[in-house]
Amino acid sequence: MDIRWLQDFLALAELRNFTRAAEFRNLSQAAFSRRIQSLEHWVGTGLVVKGSQPVRLTEAGEQFREGAQASVERLLETRAGIRGTQFEVMSQIRLAMPNVLARSDFRRILSLIGPGARSSFSVIVGTTAEVTARYLAGDADILLAHDCPALPSHESLAAHERQVLRQERFLPYAAIGRDFGFPGRAKTPFPLIAYAQRAYFAQLFEHVLERNGGGYAYRMAIQCDMSDVLREVIAAGHGVGWLPESAVDAASATQIAPVGGAEWALPLDVCAFRPRRSAGPRIDAVWAALAG
Repeated sequence: MDIRWLQDFLALAELRNFTRAAEFRNLSQAAFSRRIQSLEHWVGTGLVVKGSQPVRLTEAGEQFREGAQASVERLLETRAGIRGTQFEVMSQIRLAMPNVLARSDFRRILSLIGPGARSSFSVIVGTTAEVTARYLAGDADILLAHDCPALPSHESLAAHERQVLRQERFLPYAAIGRDFGFPGRAKTPFPLIAYAQRAYFAQLFEHVLERNGGGYAYRMAIQCDMSDVLREVIAAGHGVGWLPESAVDAASATQIAPVGGAEWALPLDVCAFRPRRSAGPRIDAVWAALAG
């Protein structure tokens, strides 16, 4: 039996939807369903009511959920304790952050912590969904991620300690000198450079559209879940796309610029998250340094 099966089952029990749970665990729905079936085979009975929408657990599933939650927590705490004994002078601290913040903020974060910190660091990078899932699974001590007050990045993070490191905006950009008629009309929609649907920034984009009602028209040009790739496509003149300001460095600012008015911008927090339970003095020291 694989601990990841338990984590998959707990995600399904919380989110009550196979598609959302699979996306959260960064799996295809088919692979996620196979894992749940494998877990049911291992337990020896069904854990999920077949065909229920939203997903409901069977009586056995509810009973198993309590044991699974306690087991995962004990295993992760035990692993953390064992890892903590492996370092006497140097203690490794595990950070998770999306690619866009790894490029824009990691050096600044290290400067806040200071070169005298008697700790080593490992850094997990990926999409926002990937690193959030890794953090919630216990693979990182501190998560750095964008978080929007209007649309939190993940409901499970509400139970974690949170501090805002800085603020920025999520803006539509286009190549300098290119006019795509943003925000478009029915007969002349602007070409959209968009995030893949499961990406957190795709949810923010949809929120901006909902907030602005029907005053826009676009046609989908290109989709990708990496801000750096979208920035390059925008700079090449393929259309208009939303980016966090973190993604636009000095060199990129000579190629692309914001378009539209303030109504198309969304304020973002760049946040640090950690579990509320104490994780030791070295992580406490890093957390305090991040708070400035």
